[in-house]
Amino acid sequence: MSRIYDALENYREAGAAPLEPAPSPPVAPPRVDGTNGSRAGMELEMSSLYQTITAALPDSEHRSILFVGSRSSEGTSTIAREFSKTVASRMEKEVVLVDCDGSYNGLIYPEMDPDLRLDASLSAGQIEKALCPVDGTSLCILPLFRLSDPDRPQVIDFGNGGGFWNFLKERFELIVVDFPPAMMYTSGPSIIPLVDGVIIVVEAERTRWQVALSVKEKVIKSGGTVLGVVFNKQQHYIPQFIYNYL
Repeated sequence: MSRIYDALENYREAGAAPLEPAPSPPVAPPRVDGTNGSRAGMELEMSSLYQTITAALPDSEHRSILFVGSRSSEGTSTIAREFSKTVASRMEKEVVLVDCDGSYNGLIYPEMDPDLRLDASLSAGQIEKALCPVDGTSLCILPLFRLSDPDRPQVIDFGNGGGFWNFLKERFELIVVDFPPAMMYTSGPSIIPLVDGVIIVVEAERTRWQVALSVKEKVIKSGGTVLGVVFNKQQHYIPQFIYNYL
């Protein structure tokens, strides 16, 4: 059984009162095999995740979703990348993957204008120059980590540079943000209110549920909406009641 399951069972046996975190929309996202699944299986899971998100946001034609892990090395970048690729190819949507992480995700970015910076002066034309189209698909990637202040790579002030956000929402049907957990306390409060919803990625066999819960609480305190949790790299079944804790 997973460590998440063990943690909850130990908590119950100790006689502690059940946690009552702030409620989220009643969405039960699919469990995702992540890097352990086949390509066809991954696309099926990502398609199911997309349907879950659209059901949670039925009135939005241009949706923006932020993926964040509760800690590093949980496969958040892989999930965000595969989700973006699947929606672009199978659903034929115009998608942009906003890469705030910069860790290796199987993508090679071309050289970028070194004078481009994330601030209010960014025009639509400059943003277009920063976009990296993926050949043969309707997917573009915006390596936003390259536009951050080199002296403060962990800080991207979306409040001051929000002009680009409106452009992306008009240009694309889906914005997917790959957001590293290390930035939750630096840039999280400025970007989380801008997106329609947040998906928390949890490595099912290793991440303690208290850690995932703390990320959820941080999102809510920043004015965001948690749409659900993706259990990545899962090898054992996790009971439905655990979703209720998160």
